[in-house]
Amino acid sequence: MAKVTGPLHSDDARGKFAGAMVFSNWKGKKYCRSLVIPSNPQSEAQGDQRLIMGGTSKGIAKIGVGGVIDLALIALGVIPSDQSKQSFLVKRILQVYMFDATSFEVEVAEFDGHSATSDFESSAITLGLAAFDITYKGTTNDYDAGLQLYMCAKACFLMGLTAEPFDTALDSWTSTEIDEFVADLASA
Repeated sequence: MAKVTGPLHSDDARGKFAGAMVFSNWKGKKYCRSLVIPSNPQSEAQGDQRLIMGGTSKGIAKIGVGGVIDLALIALGVIPSDQSKQSFLVKRILQVYMFDATSFEVEVAEFDGHSATSDFESSAITLGLAAFDITYKGTTNDYDAGLQLYMCAKACFLMGLTAEPFDTALDSWTSTEIDEFVADLASA
């Protein structure tokens, strides 16, 4: 309910009125706006997008500040100065690899077909990653911890890293390259 005060004819109103208007004061300026109730439809499409973005963010977050990979990305100058490393890499993965639920399922199938899937999974768990899920998603798969680490490695290839272990194609990685990648992720 709106509270109205008016000493010496300087009327002031703050709060909701009739479920349609909101009165407030910002930097000394009084204003009125319509009441907007945000919607959260929790549709399958929204769930898919939240799954893809959330799982990808968790994997990319493991690139430690001052670590080998962080320093290599800085040296390449691929991250715009007005954007954080994490937001830029997540955006690029979503643009190139996981732009919808179908492309997410393609990446899941690619990861499941990798010869070192179990090594990615165990290394991801060691890093503290866990499977990510949204209950109202439309896809059939969760965003597994190993897939999060795999997509982080894929992002590094996308950004043009070429030093070890990136001198070996990702589909040929074994536990050796995965262990080196995980060591390079750590912060200094």
